[in-house]
Amino acid sequence: MKQKKIGLILLLFLYAAFLCACGEDGSQKKKLEGWSAKQGITVTPQGDCQVEMGGYDTSTGEITGDFTADVNVEISESTVDVTDGYKKVSAVFTIDASNCSGDGILFWASAFDRYTGTSFEFDSAVNTQLNGEHTAQDGFVTIQNGDETYDVSVEFMTEGEGTLITKTIAVTCPADYEGVMFQLGKDSLEQMTKNIEIDYAARLYTIDELPYFDETYRYFTITND
Repeated sequence: MKQKKIGLILLLFLYAAFLCACGEDGSQKKKLEGWSAKQGITVTPQGDCQVEMGGYDTSTGEITGDFTADVNVEISESTVDVTDGYKKVSAVFTIDASNCSGDGILFWASAFDRYTGTSFEFDSAVNTQLNGEHTAQDGFVTIQNGDETYDVSVEFMTEGEGTLITKTIAVTCPADYEGVMFQLGKDSLEQMTKNIEIDYAARLYTIDELPYFDETYRYFTITND
């Protein structure tokens, strides 16, 4: 009888552990791992870091070569001045490229969905997705992850000039959406040429389909994970 009780207790313990693994925490962990984890993307913590970028001479347009820029990264979210049920997740990149051999810098800063890898770089012509079953509001695009869908909009702002620049990316998304991932790294004439050739009005793209995806890029999230 004692052995039966021990066996029953053990079964209940294993069942509880199973429920925990498949419950909210387990589901969230699996969800966060998604596409970005499969690609081996590592999240860089907010704060100070160094990022590889390209330099050029603004007077001649001559490329002066890659260099390492000092960057400060701050990410925040707010529900002020956004539609009910939505939030705005903003990344502010303060870039000090004073060690650049030129007087201008070439860099790529963007955002994408960490669950599917879908870039938030899109043309307004693709705001209708899901075979016409769902139409995103103007300025938004619909991202689909399995049975889940979420409407996302993105804004880009640049301040400063020369080798001291502040770049802000603001993503408006559903309040319960945790999939915003930011990307920062170098740009070049070759990459820009390839990017211009991409038809963003045709469809959405994953970031590995764009010319800005290799081990030199940095990735950031609001939670640092």
